[in-house]
Amino acid sequence: MFPIHTQHIENTENDMIYHDHDSLEFIYCLHGEVSYLINGESITIHKGEAFMINTHIIHARLSSTAHLMTVSIERETFSMHESLLSYFDSFFNHEHAPYIVIHDHTIHALITKLYGLLNIPEMNPFLILSSASELVHLASTILPESKPLDDYDKMLEMIHYLRDHLSQKITIQDMADAVSICRSRCCSIFSHYLHTSPMVYLNELRLVHSAELLSTDYSIVSISKMCGFSRPSYFNTQFKKRYHMTPLEYRHSS
Repeated sequence: MFPIHTQHIENTENDMIYHDHDSLEFIYCLHGEVSYLINGESITIHKGEAFMINTHIIHARLSSTAHLMTVSIERETFSMHESLLSYFDSFFNHEHAPYIVIHDHTIHALITKLYGLLNIPEMNPFLILSSASELVHLASTILPESKPLDDYDKMLEMIHYLRDHLSQKITIQDMADAVSICRSRCCSIFSHYLHTSPMVYLNELRLVHSAELLSTDYSIVSISKMCGFSRPSYFNTQFKKRYHMTPLEYRHSS
């Protein structure tokens, strides 16, 4: 009905690779604590705290002891209401800070309310839209404007390039060429924003995607090819290093 997504997350290990998305992501900590890396900066929230990650912001969740409630709101939520869309456009166009820790209990209550409205059998479109509008409005009033970040767009472009060409053989030069920069600058950008090398990130991206595909009916050999591993034996070795079990064991454990 609405391009708004919810998720309940409990006690996760470090299983989220750096990524970005088109939505505003609100995270509310119900219990424990959780740390995120956002643009290379670490932030931690505890029980009763919340924060919001802006659109197209590179981030990753670290291991946590938390129970989290997340609500992700896409721009298209307001597409049928031109005045609302116009009002929120700057908020969805990356003109504000990458994230903000939220101490406002009114916003905490709205996150909880919207999560509940989206997880009942008979959804009420009016209540969902009004709650989403109020949540985004209140967040927009406390989120400062963004400051330009050197090469940030290049970083995003390279991440998207890797996602779109995951099954292919990719070199550092390919990544650099995709955004018209040199190899050394490519490596520097990865180091600055992700604290890792381009090839290490690519390998992590392939492994995370392969784990997602193991819930499908694709064979393990097919998955290794789809994720850019030239040899199934190498895929098995790399997968076991990250997940402490073979792909087959991971599939059976899911």
